[in-house]
Amino acid sequence: MKDFKYERKRSLSRAEAADQLSAIATALRAGGEAELGWGGGVLNLRIPEELRGEVELSVEDGEVELEIELKWPVAGAPKKAEAKKAEAKKAAAKKSAAKKAPAKKAPAKKAAAKKATAKKATAKKATAKKAAAEKAAVKKPDVTKASAKKAVAKKAGAKKAVVTKPVVEKALAKATKAVKGTKSGNGAKPANGAKPANGGKPASGAKAVKARKTA
Repeated sequence: MKDFKYERKRSLSRAEAADQLSAIATALRAGGEAELGWGGGVLNLRIPEELRGEVELSVEDGEVELEIELKWPVAGAPKKAEAKKAEAKKAAAKKSAAKKAPAKKAPAKKAAAKKATAKKATAKKATAKKAAAEKAAVKKPDVTKASAKKAVAKKAGAKKAVVTKPVVEKALAKATKAVKGTKSGNGAKPANGAKPANGGKPASGAKAVKARKTA
């Protein structure tokens, strides 16, 4: 809500417009309590040392528009004016940020899409590794089973060899004993120079056999 507003619109000649601007310029130079003659009346204004000014020129619909705007706080309420100005600037900044947001959002979406693609590729790679590991795990028991069979066969062969060895050794011992017995029965000499019994003569039974052969 505005505390006070005075507005008047009318057609002016170039000279009249210059007179109004000249009156404003005189009041600004004087400062303090100034009087402005405006449309047959007088406006009393207190003009401070510092002002905020804005000049706007626009051409629209075949017309030129020139606006000269001067602002200053009312005495006793400078803080309120400054707060309003700060709020206006803040609102303008938010509006500008809202316009720029879509441009920033597009790269963010692109980055998110790339990240999703990378995750998908990683998941496929992990699945392939898992499948390969499962395949290897299936083949491994077969190899282990064959190795176990081979080990059992070796163990059985070792047992058979252990059983056969004593039999062979026993047979060799018998054969060796038989050979020794045969040598001793074919007139082997007594050991250590010992003389044969009966002075080396044949037994009486042997003599009888020899006599019979002579007759």
